[in-house]
Amino acid sequence: MKQEKKDGREEQEQRGKGRPAKEESKKLSRSINLKLTVADFDAITGKAESVGMKPTQYARQMVLNGSIKSRYTKEELDLRRKIAGMANNLNQLARRANAGRFEDAGWELVELYDNLKKLLDDR
Repeated sequence: MKQEKKDGREEQEQRGKGRPAKEESKKLSRSINLKLTVADFDAITGKAESVGMKPTQYARQMVLNGSIKSRYTKEELDLRRKIAGMANNLNQLARRANAGRFEDAGWELVELYDNLKKLLDDR
């Protein structure tokens, strides 16, 4: 069912589909135009990319907070993923050892330790 808006446009009634509407206080409805040199623009864009943000998000956070809470870099995310995988392997080895197959788990545990040490020493 369509409803008529005050300005003459029609609007589809929300039937539980799509994204819920934002609260008015959270909508980004005002803008400030900012002229930059190419060098300044490139610097802001580079800094934004290094923390995984878009330049406008980066600029907004810097203006409002004076600093950026750093997100994880791609290298840090990769390291976390590898360590999480190793933690999963360690859990599986512990299950195997608890099931009475200590010999299998022992050698794999030494290999896992060596891989973890290598991973952390590369940093």
